[in-house]
Amino acid sequence: MSIDATWSSKRGDRTVTLHPHSRAGWLTYETFYGLSEKPFSLSSDPSFFYNSSSHGAAFNDLLSGIRRRESLSVLSGDIGTGKTTLCRTVLANLDRQTFSAFVADPFATREDLLKVVLVEFGVVSAEDLASGRLRGASRTELSYLLYEFVGNLSPLQAFAVVFIDEAQNLSLPLLEEIRILSDSDGRERQLQVVLVGQLELREKLRLPEMRQVAQRVSVCCGLEPLDRDGIDGYIAHRLHVAGGTPDRVRFSREAIDAIYNASSGVPRLINRLCDRALHHGHLARASVIDAATFALAYEEMKPLLPAPPPESRVVVLSPDADPFAGFPSEGVASPEPVVATTALTVARVDAANAADAWFEETDARVSEAVDTESVPMRPVEEGRTTPLWTAEHRSRPTVPPMHAEMQPRLWLRRLMIAVLLLVIAGSAGVGAVLAATVLSEPVSSPAVESPAPPALPPPLTIPDLSADEAGVALIAPETPAPSSSTP
Repeated sequence: MSIDATWSSKRGDRTVTLHPHSRAGWLTYETFYGLSEKPFSLSSDPSFFYNSSSHGAAFNDLLSGIRRRESLSVLSGDIGTGKTTLCRTVLANLDRQTFSAFVADPFATREDLLKVVLVEFGVVSAEDLASGRLRGASRTELSYLLYEFVGNLSPLQAFAVVFIDEAQNLSLPLLEEIRILSDSDGRERQLQVVLVGQLELREKLRLPEMRQVAQRVSVCCGLEPLDRDGIDGYIAHRLHVAGGTPDRVRFSREAIDAIYNASSGVPRLINRLCDRALHHGHLARASVIDAATFALAYEEMKPLLPAPPPESRVVVLSPDADPFAGFPSEGVASPEPVVATTALTVARVDAANAADAWFEETDARVSEAVDTESVPMRPVEEGRTTPLWTAEHRSRPTVPPMHAEMQPRLWLRRLMIAVLLLVIAGSAGVGAVLAATVLSEPVSSPAVESPAPPALPPPLTIPDLSADEAGVALIAPETPAPSSSTP
């Protein structure tokens, strides 16, 4: 238990603050690392709840579903993903008007369910059911007691919620009984049910005979294993809650990588591995849990761990093997001897992304072209044009280049390809700009001078005559002038 951890009362009317007993016999490595309690205990303590992306979303969905008074909710997840811890965290965040019951043990009949729920709600005591007046109570009598309790909640504006853990073990008829129980409280829905189980619970709800139950599920959320960054935050969070500080205890990046591959992100397995790693770190008086220290814990817990998935292969080297074998040597100095019997390495699977794959394919083609150019060609014989290796070339030893020699070539080749792409992109951009500039200019015809108009004839002018001249001209006959010759 954590210090001053607040838990909801079974009766729902008050809260109880639990204080841990300071017994030195409970702590081993915790005192050395300055921890006040076990940071990686398997108990479902809400104070250690880690708000990852998956767990935080499920917490919000369940809590909002209860506050909206949804009749039936489902929480599913694989073994060890933290379903019980999540449920107890939700219970710790309910208001005082919500009575809660957590049924942890699977049951076989509806009578068993009603007895556990009535005891959790505080309606009856365990003594009454074992040896008192309700020892031989029938299903109908137990149902009346529950309905009477739920009916008394309506005037108080109170509600009740039942968490049923390990719901994947329930039979199909019993799941149908739970559906009827969640629908029998009337329109106000004073009674809500949350089914918590493993992944098989979803498969069971998909069966044709479970359609009535599946159609009444209002909230359906699931828990996923933690990713690599989630494991880093998870370990730091639990150490912080237990009172640890980074200068007293922390896990190295290599150790966290090894934990991720060994546990597949399952919180329960992370707790077991980290607990044993801290134990070995305490024996070595080491404040930093490195990969070699974790390798000791992994070897100790290996028989109890499930087999790794096919996509993740865990390789444990022999005591005489090089712990850094299989890793690239770029930028890594020669390691000093590590005092450990075993070491843990993890093979990278599907580590290259699309860009790296493209670069590798390009490098392979360039290397193939270079090798092809260096192959001697025989004269054309019978229409054959392919290069043929002679016995001299087959016997010639080939010394592969070292890693330190290949890396500059590889990066230089990639740099040349990147520069070529930039040049192509720049040329295309310049061409686009020029085309846009040309197309945007207005089209105008060239300047052409109009021809000069033809010259007009000179204007006709009539001289002005005086009045006498005009009269003489009118009176004079038009007779021809006399000829100067005589007959």
